[in-house]
Amino acid sequence: MMMNRSAELLFWIGRYLERTENHTRLIDVNYHMRHELKGSANNYQVCKWERLITTIGSDYSSKKDDEPMNETTALRLLTFERTNVNSIYSCINQARGNMRALRQLLPDDLWDSMNSFYLWMKEQDIHNVMEQSPHLFYQRIREWLAAINGTTDSVLLRGQEWNFIQVGKFLERAENTIRILQTIYSNLIEDHDFPFDQKHYNRMLILLKSVGGYEAFRKFHADHVTFVEVFEFIMLNSQFPRSVNFALGSLEASLLVIKQDDYQLAALSDQAIDLTGGVKEVLSGLKAKGDGLELLQEMMNSCYQLDRTISENFFQEEFVKA
Repeated sequence: MMMNRSAELLFWIGRYLERTENHTRLIDVNYHMRHELKGSANNYQVCKWERLITTIGSDYSSKKDDEPMNETTALRLLTFERTNVNSIYSCINQARGNMRALRQLLPDDLWDSMNSFYLWMKEQDIHNVMEQSPHLFYQRIREWLAAINGTTDSVLLRGQEWNFIQVGKFLERAENTIRILQTIYSNLIEDHDFPFDQKHYNRMLILLKSVGGYEAFRKFHADHVTFVEVFEFIMLNSQFPRSVNFALGSLEASLLVIKQDDYQLAALSDQAIDLTGGVKEVLSGLKAKGDGLELLQEMMNSCYQLDRTISENFFQEEFVKA
């Protein structure tokens, strides 16, 4: 049986790497759309940095009271601020620290890739980013993450190590996707942008690109870019890797493998698997729900409960094998 501390570190490696990729894409999309929509006052407000910071789950505690929330300040806070636990640097640092503690369990190629990424990131700062190109900088981060994920897929055995990483990865993905939908939905209400059935192309473009789903959505719906279609696609589509439905299905599959690999974990896995199934049942009621925000909050609460269930069951000291 895997020690609970190792399982926890692997779980959080998956979460931190997924969080880094999610935040990087959101920042890059927001940066691009701000510049594309700069001539349109109403649409430009859609890309306010304050809204992005809320979506990512950061706050203003790392910002000086007299420091305006301009582009440079926002990018620094979201990317390099070490006191911000959700900054890109903080996530990379935490993932790398967890891998270092588990070097005996993980392939050398994976550690080398992660460590090189961290050392590169450590040399960067906001001044270099702004002098060169923010887009190229965030694209480079995504390339590093693609290399790390590719190395993980290529060399890591599909045992407990792999599956605990996947559990963290897909739980994080589900939460991030729901949070993005919550933010867009809330902003539409705040901006009195009704009804949702009408086309809000720029907003929906931002939403789809924020989850890397623009091309995939077009294959299903062509140019029919409405809030309802986009909302259902991101929540329910079983083929889109970043949909909530896909993430929960992948999470459940990894929990089942963990259960099969170690009979001592079977009872614990059952609790988490049952809860995952319950979350999917909530999700399946999407079309019958009239209040989207209520549904999204219910989904988020269920994800938080799933996180607690996994942590309490798999990572408790009494389950460590002597």
